[in-house]
Amino acid sequence: MNGSIALPDEFSDSLKHAVKVVNSASFLRVVSHYDADGLAAAAVIVGALSRAKKQFHLTISKSLDKEVLESLAKEGNEAILFLDMGSGQIDGLETLKAKVAALDHHKPIRKSKKIVQVNPHFFGLDGMTEACASTVSFLLAVMMDPCNWELSPIAIAGMIGDRQHMGGMKSVNQQILDYAREKGFIEVQRGLNLKGTTIADAIADSADPYFVGLSGRKDNVMAFLESMRLNPDHPMGSLDDVHRRKLTSMLSLRLMGQGCRPETVEELVTDVHWIPSMNITAFDLADLLNACGRMNYEGLGIAMCMGDKEALARASELRREYNGKILTRLTEIEAGGVIHKSHIQYFEAPDPSLAGAQCGLAMQYILDQSKPTLALSKVKGSVKVSSRGTKYLVSKGLDFSAALKKAAEKFGGIGGGHAVAAGATIDEGKEDEFLAAVDEIVGLQLR
Repeated sequence: MNGSIALPDEFSDSLKHAVKVVNSASFLRVVSHYDADGLAAAAVIVGALSRAKKQFHLTISKSLDKEVLESLAKEGNEAILFLDMGSGQIDGLETLKAKVAALDHHKPIRKSKKIVQVNPHFFGLDGMTEACASTVSFLLAVMMDPCNWELSPIAIAGMIGDRQHMGGMKSVNQQILDYAREKGFIEVQRGLNLKGTTIADAIADSADPYFVGLSGRKDNVMAFLESMRLNPDHPMGSLDDVHRRKLTSMLSLRLMGQGCRPETVEELVTDVHWIPSMNITAFDLADLLNACGRMNYEGLGIAMCMGDKEALARASELRREYNGKILTRLTEIEAGGVIHKSHIQYFEAPDPSLAGAQCGLAMQYILDQSKPTLALSKVKGSVKVSSRGTKYLVSKGLDFSAALKKAAEKFGGIGGGHAVAAGATIDEGKEDEFLAAVDEIVGLQLR
């Protein structure tokens, strides 16, 4: 493959089959997920299809349920590309009359003779840490045309949005990053994982990392910085080495004191991936995409990736609004409202579009690290479930994908995802039985 990306032969073959699906149709239907990885994957494919002068229609969806599939079936499409979804709904995909390719990284149910599945799990790679939907979509784009390497920063933002950079990029992700650096599409330097104009703003507005007692509490931050004899109004970007080390040490101690895992504390100082063409970091781009998706402005996220400066400015405003909502909910979770069962913990999430982010951040920075977390949101007679564990709990046997799938299906619902993060939908009124089933399954997994 152009750009020195070494892939297993079967992986390359599946990508070639997906390229054939793209080339076989004069019009492509594209359906992708609404999170940062899904939006980045969609932006990469939009860029590649636009360069190839292909006609397409993109839809961003929160889930791939029966209604979405029925709607697609009525459209009479020649070919459909599913991004960041499809592997868990292979039965439904097989009912479609169109040529279908699913570019996904979630745990697949099975192989299919009818559907082209490009999924790292089939080729000895970990879809949770080594290749996400943005990765797979980018590999397809480069196979279509090597000029699509200029889309690599968007793919790298997707990897970061999917948290695949934690502990350093790996495998295919690392290969893409290395070549993107070599070609000047990305610049990498070490830095403090905080964003904001002043030190005080960077800490007070920080949801990821979330500092218990400081995030969302400007007065507490001012007192904290004064106790360290640091000027709260000092620009974040021009801290000298001495003050940066001092601030890093104190914030690291803070995270350790709130019970964070060592790998979380280590992420406070991380590789910062600068995108010269957009004049922002890949972390910022991932954060902006996440805000656009969660606030129902998915098209804005795509436009921003395509270089629309007005979209970037509007996305920045959305992020401030989104960040404020997340911080409000996290401070509420910090104050209480979490219910503990024997092996899991859970809380109610009034806004389903924010539930996954709240669940992940609460699990990582606030809650009991020995129990995986679920967030429950009520939507039109159904209950949407988001779940998050840690890589440590996965190493001990946690598999949320299997747990939520088994428990949801027991009560007529659906579920699946990754071992560390999964989702489910069940009928309202089944929550207590569902939670009891998940608690039992997780207990057996972690035994």
